[in-house]
Amino acid sequence: MGFVHTCENGVDFVRGPSLDVAISRTGAELFGLTWKPVGKTPVDILWRNNQIEPPADGFWRRHAPILFPIVGGIHDNKSVTSSGDAVHFGGLHGFVRSSLVDLVSAGPVERGFALNYSFAADSVTLDMFPWKFAISISYTILDDGIEQVITVANLDGREMPYQVGWHPGINVPLSSGLKKDCHLRLPGGRVVRLLNDENCHLTGDRVEIAPAGDFPFNERDLELTYMFDVSAVDPSDRVVEILDPDCRTGVRVSFPDYPHLGIWSDAGAPFVCVEPWQGMDDSVVQEPFDRKFGIVNLKPGRSETRTAAIRVFEKG
Repeated sequence: MGFVHTCENGVDFVRGPSLDVAISRTGAELFGLTWKPVGKTPVDILWRNNQIEPPADGFWRRHAPILFPIVGGIHDNKSVTSSGDAVHFGGLHGFVRSSLVDLVSAGPVERGFALNYSFAADSVTLDMFPWKFAISISYTILDDGIEQVITVANLDGREMPYQVGWHPGINVPLSSGLKKDCHLRLPGGRVVRLLNDENCHLTGDRVEIAPAGDFPFNERDLELTYMFDVSAVDPSDRVVEILDPDCRTGVRVSFPDYPHLGIWSDAGAPFVCVEPWQGMDDSVVQEPFDRKFGIVNLKPGRSETRTAAIRVFEKG
């Protein structure tokens, strides 16, 4: 059995042998990720899996948005670079997540099935973020998960400051048990937690995290967001695992090209977002936009590519 691709109401659906995937043409957002283990009931991996109109239950209503050209928020949704360029946004995480993107191609590839999307600066984005750019987002559906590749190109005549990230929400637990009993395992190596205030602004305080074992999350700090610097971790080890309480079923999120990480959830909601980041929110005292923590100042005519993946696994 191969892959079947259809498009309905602006959502690309790909049905494969072991995974069904849905990707919205608004923001190229992963919309559904359903694992189909042989002889067992399908498992919804993604929060709000395939829900076009999520219920108004007070919890986060998205699935896995793309973050660009900022990660998190900036003071009063506006900032200025050290050379005087003003930026402003309508809210958190920039504008790609709510923009219509183009499907460039879709079809089988050596490892599975790939969909490629693109979006470029226009008059609306230039008003908020005065640089010409192009961003491409590709997804490859694998036997055990999905790989995402984001490429950002600077089409302007000057350096372009930007941040980029991914914000997938994972159902916890996947099969049975309670969220509080699930296992959250951070990358091994030197992981540093960056502390933040009630507005998610960085305070400048840093705490090194023990590299082994479960990370002891709690609902209050999840809602405030755990922010980590993993730049000192070997790229091949930049992996987060979430396992059900019995440790038999889990999800592995890998992000070799991202030096930062966010872990977030609405308090009491049965999901956890594992967010690969390049950069994060403003500091308590706002710095110039082009000097934010983790900002990339991309030279004219250059591009950068980052890869992340979500894979499902089952033990025993």
